Amino acid sequence: MLRKMIMISAVSLLLAGCAGISFPKITTPKKPETVYNWREEITKKPRAIIADDKTYVVEETKKTLQVGLETTPGKLMLGEKIGNWFSGLSALAIIALIIGLVLCPGATLAWLVKLLFKWKRAMKETVAAIKESKAVENAELHNALKDKQSVETKKIVGQIKADL
Repeated sequence: MLRKMIMISAVSLLLAGCAGISFPKITTPKKPETVYNWREEITKKPRAIIADDKTYVVEETKKTLQVGLETTPGKLMLGEKIGNWFSGLSALAIIALIIGLVLCPGATLAWLVKLLFKWKRAMKETVAAIKESKAVENAELHNALKDKQSVETKKIVGQIKADL
């Protein structure tokens, strides 16, 4: 009876997955870095006004102020990146990765490296296509990329552009 209960529990755990189980975060989040940007522009334009046979010189002043706030997440160390990667995986994926590393480490590492090169190639092809189409000159796309990409991603894209 106990053996059946253990077997049923194991099978139901494998079928249901561990999405309902919350794992503790390995690293504490760092305080985001905040950068304030502002630009002040003052335009003065003299004007002559004639009234009652007298000439008055007045100065029209226009003041434009643009203020921006850019918040970037703090930089993570290598151990924190690895810890966050593991905490983002489900329990089944971690177990499968550990079993794969124990039973056939060469094949598992080769699969991980192949996956890394596939992502890198996809990133290079995307950056090359955007650069070739000169779509970055489009202000709307440029602003969307600027808003969505993190500082780390911008550095990676900059390195890929330099390699191309």
